[in-house]
Amino acid sequence: MDNQGRFDFFRYEDCTLCGDCLARCEYIDFSRDEAVEEVKGLIDGRPSRKLQKGCISCYACNAFCPQDCRPYELITRNWFERYKHKGLPVRASYLMPSSFPNFRTDVVKNMSAREQEMLRRWSNTPPEGELVLYPGCNLMTLPHLVDAGFMQGVTISGDWDLCCGEMFFRMGLFDAVERTARKLTEHYRGREIGKMLFTCPACLNMFRNVLPDQFGAEFSFETEYLGSYLLARMQESGQPARRLERKVTVHDSCHARILGDEVLKTSRDLFTWMGLEIKEMDHSGLQGYCCGAAAGCNRYSPFDIIFSAMRELWEAQKTGARDLALYCTGCQITLSLCSWLFPTLQPVRHMLEYLREATGEEVSHPAQGRTFHMLTNITYKALPKMLSPRHYRV
Repeated sequence: MDNQGRFDFFRYEDCTLCGDCLARCEYIDFSRDEAVEEVKGLIDGRPSRKLQKGCISCYACNAFCPQDCRPYELITRNWFERYKHKGLPVRASYLMPSSFPNFRTDVVKNMSAREQEMLRRWSNTPPEGELVLYPGCNLMTLPHLVDAGFMQGVTISGDWDLCCGEMFFRMGLFDAVERTARKLTEHYRGREIGKMLFTCPACLNMFRNVLPDQFGAEFSFETEYLGSYLLARMQESGQPARRLERKVTVHDSCHARILGDEVLKTSRDLFTWMGLEIKEMDHSGLQGYCCGAAAGCNRYSPFDIIFSAMRELWEAQKTGARDLALYCTGCQITLSLCSWLFPTLQPVRHMLEYLREATGEEVSHPAQGRTFHMLTNITYKALPKMLSPRHYRV
């Protein structure tokens, strides 16, 4: 079987050509008729220039499809074909989890000694126990988030080379995702794990759906969103030690739209339990804007990332809420980084930072300063390669 057949994930037999997937897109203005014709073109392998130029890889078209046909994978299949022929531009290498060092690992030296020790401990801890947390690349960039009493009883195990493959998937690098699926299958084979918890909706969706359903990974453990586990635990404990009487607006992650209420509603329920008043943006939930991280997956342009993030930061600021609250660590990194370029009066805060405050623990907020170092590193190590014609393969 050729690569295109092996990595052809669209469910052709279930598609009714309704056009919902693209007609509801927040980034490309398709009429219903245009959306239907575009889907036909994608099925035939001839996407329009409008789609090729305008798609920011937000993944929402899969959430919009009423038949769960995976139209997103029709789009990224074309990107995979492009990658097979050309590879990736070298300017992308510093931002990829397969490169060492990369924009995440380079900030370890700027972490506190306590956070560095946490990373060493996670790397040396076997992934076994009734409750095991998979940290992933983004939590390893901000390990302070789980340095809290509410994580007692949870084993944290992971290292930089155990990436879930989400970036590869979003870019259409299907062969790299397949290798990731094999690696993770072998890493967790035979481990005594009752349930795997995930702070990041992207990692949860990859482990629960994408890797096993599309790339052959085999995992014997249950998967659960950390927010669900913590909400149940907090509700059992009664009232929060401190009610956080302030207004926030909530940014929703791309993968949360795929996972639905398990993440979208649960996160809001946990914010509400802490006493936070939510002021929703004009675009939220299924119709929410991307943080910007995925916007670089199409044209490999940092400017696409920045402009997309600015759109969400402006949307959040218009609500008048005091804070921009989120539950995805990757979104926190991206929006904190881009807020250096689009200054906003709203602090970008993670759900676990609020929870530490609500449970009476001391809170630190290193994300803003840490992403300044990331921005500096990207400026010196990635931007000089912007005009390079060289390409490489993961």
